[in-house]
Amino acid sequence: MVEKPTFETTGEITRFDERDTVFSREALVSGSPEETEYHRLNPDMADVDARLARFIVSKMEGGEDVDQLARAVYESHFIPPAALALPGMVDGTPESSRIEWDREGASARIKEFAYALGAEDVRIGPLRQEWVYSHKGSRPFFREEYVNPPYFSGTPEDYQGKLYGDAIELDHPTAISIAFRQEKEMTATGSTRAVDFEVGRVYALSALVSVQLARFIRALGWRARAHHLRNYLVLCVPVAVDAGIGELARCGYVVSRSLGANFRLATVTTDMPLACDGPVDIGMQDFCSKCMKCATNCPSGAISDGEKIEVRGVRKWKINPEACLLYWGKTGYTCSICQAVCPWTKPKKLLHRGVAAVAVNVPWLRRALVLGDDIVYGAKFRPAHIPEWLRVAGGRTRGSSGR
Repeated sequence: MVEKPTFETTGEITRFDERDTVFSREALVSGSPEETEYHRLNPDMADVDARLARFIVSKMEGGEDVDQLARAVYESHFIPPAALALPGMVDGTPESSRIEWDREGASARIKEFAYALGAEDVRIGPLRQEWVYSHKGSRPFFREEYVNPPYFSGTPEDYQGKLYGDAIELDHPTAISIAFRQEKEMTATGSTRAVDFEVGRVYALSALVSVQLARFIRALGWRARAHHLRNYLVLCVPVAVDAGIGELARCGYVVSRSLGANFRLATVTTDMPLACDGPVDIGMQDFCSKCMKCATNCPSGAISDGEKIEVRGVRKWKINPEACLLYWGKTGYTCSICQAVCPWTKPKKLLHRGVAAVAVNVPWLRRALVLGDDIVYGAKFRPAHIPEWLRVAGGRTRGSSGR
């Protein structure tokens, strides 16, 4: 544990508008008031956003060139969590009576509850206002013309949730960061329906667990709000860094000592008095400067192989999210190559735990460890095979050369 996170700040950190994320922009319906206004203010984004939108729309609307099995996988994992995005699911009124524990005891109970539900790692940290989105930008709830879930139509009179473009205020002082491991056998297949399955499976689990944990805390008498893939108010990555899940890495993800880069995050914010864990330093800033394996293997070129730059007050390796999502659209599937090739993404074996300990504690050996990883596991990404049950008999797997 260290006093402050290892990323470098260059001044005041400005809040990020969720409307500027690629997932918000690809969801804009052509000709809608939201789309018209956004591209009036950001005309240079119109062309790339139209191209981004085709990826999700093709998944949902189907057609002869759409992989029906992949679409079925997508729907099975990404549609059900839509119901968990409703205001009454992610948030609500706490019980009028409270159960009060000391901070350390409360933190231990909260963590054990999340672990029992399926979390792989749980850490607690402060919720800094810099990591709260400035405005809501996720898919407009209750819009009939949008093809992706939530499918609910019409806005109820008593609707209390945030809608597209609403300013966000969140005064919870504490954030519980929850990590969920992905199976490398699936994510190491490249950009395939197996990756769609695994990413969707873990996201669905993270949505359910975060909603359950938030409701548990509210039932104890404290305010709590879940933040998951269908309804975020916070940036989960820097929140996780502050809580000590891991460090911000070159690939744009958090890299954890125990999980590598191969996991997904959800967050629960609360006013329940909890003991915080604090950030960690596992040497990732130095390691990533020597490694660059994610950058050299990224098929879209979305991960920088250069130096850090200043982004809204933070010096970091800046990824190109448009290039990343456009590659997904090209292949027809999600891609997790950067997560799979990260040298920290290894099974929980004694040898790998020992190598990780060396990487953390012996900085001058890090370059040698990167070379060793290249020799043992290969410098270039070698895709694993898709499980037989995810293959189409006699057919070609779109975007993966039949793997």
